[in-house]
Amino acid sequence: MRSWIPIIAMCALSFGCGESPQPSDRSVPEVDAITQKYGKPLAELPELKLVVISPHNVDIKNEYEMAFSLHHAREYGKRVRIEWRSVGGSSSAILSHLRNVYENSDKSGIDVVWGGGDTNFERMAKEGILQPMQLAADVTDNIPAVFGNLRMCDEAHLWCGSAVSAFGIFYNKRLLQRLKLPEPARWEDLGAPHFFNLVGLADPTQSGSATASYELIVQSGDTWQAGWAKLLSILGNTKRFYAGTGDAAEALLSGEVAVTTLIDFYGINRMAKYPDTLVYLSPKGQTSFSPDPIAILKNPPHPDVAQRLVDFVLSEDGQALWALPVGHPKGPRRTALGRQPIRKDVYQTYSGELLSRIVNPYEVGQTMNVDRGLWSASYGLLRRLVWAAAVRNVDSLKAAKKKLIDTNFAADRLALFNQLPDNVATREAVAATNELLRDRKQRDIIVTDWVAFFRNQYAQVAR
Repeated sequence: MRSWIPIIAMCALSFGCGESPQPSDRSVPEVDAITQKYGKPLAELPELKLVVISPHNVDIKNEYEMAFSLHHAREYGKRVRIEWRSVGGSSSAILSHLRNVYENSDKSGIDVVWGGGDTNFERMAKEGILQPMQLAADVTDNIPAVFGNLRMCDEAHLWCGSAVSAFGIFYNKRLLQRLKLPEPARWEDLGAPHFFNLVGLADPTQSGSATASYELIVQSGDTWQAGWAKLLSILGNTKRFYAGTGDAAEALLSGEVAVTTLIDFYGINRMAKYPDTLVYLSPKGQTSFSPDPIAILKNPPHPDVAQRLVDFVLSEDGQALWALPVGHPKGPRRTALGRQPIRKDVYQTYSGELLSRIVNPYEVGQTMNVDRGLWSASYGLLRRLVWAAAVRNVDSLKAAKKKLIDTNFAADRLALFNQLPDNVATREAVAATNELLRDRKQRDIIVTDWVAFFRNQYAQVAR
């Protein structure tokens, strides 16, 4: 990707460069200050290179490259050109690439890995392909080591969250108004009778983010069984299962469905484009905020600049860039990013100025504490359980749910509807069965049995 630094300098003075990013007015005094400080225009300052691998979208890459390059020029008198290394985009592809490279060499030719969820970063830390970062006191003071029972920053500072992500409810408010239906606020609202055949969800075997949202719904129940009942009630309202959460969101925009579950930054950004139609919310006390980390790779080619990028991303200015609107003096120049900052002080400093639907995860009662043991034992299993109970049996499930609604949720029918197969009926059984699913032959047998179990169960409920 080309450097935006010369473009920033020219656009800041001329306010127009075709398809190039259009900086806000604050770029003019910034560029002037750099010129005065170093006695030469920004475009004539020496240029350094930094190599970053990231699954982040182009808007995030462009905004952070522009902001960091200006920051680096102001502080160190040198521009920075970021080479965004591409290996397919997804976090799993990045992990596979880095593993392959470091199996054959002590160097990767890449400085920084940024984004993709904490699980992959924990793996990279254990496998020795990250090196410790230096974190300033104001960073560690404002980014908790653990929050909501989730680690936000590695103990040895091999990685640190650069933002946080949550899952929530995404709905078409115009459609709900036309149907004269109430707007949902909590997970269980999606299972209400008035939302029957109006929910659009994603197939968890094809969507990791869908699986994560289903896990949160289950964990919002008092027990495994209660959480499953809450999730099944929502699944029973599903009009259709889509290949991914993005497809479900598009169906919501078109009016095919009225409500879905979605990761926060996608929902916030889609809502910003269609503010009169779409609404995203993170249900208070029913979602967790997980870190989206940044780290320096082992033996980086440009260690000093790599550390400076980390410093900037984790600084208050770098964090504010995630959540402020375009046009704000500290905000992005071209595109609002709609991400949740991880630093506590950003929510206080910019209270009332952040994008709508950005919530303070550190506000009392906002975040749910995750049961890490249950998450580990049930996450992979839940993907297949939902597939067997709902995706594979969607018509039978909907018939059973409709019967429940028509009979005012008769106790005997409801108990039968919520019944689980014996091998997942308790939390202990879930953990044991999850281990069995690691074997392909066992997995095929177990899932096939689940499909038959739920089909028979729904037929009895629907009689």
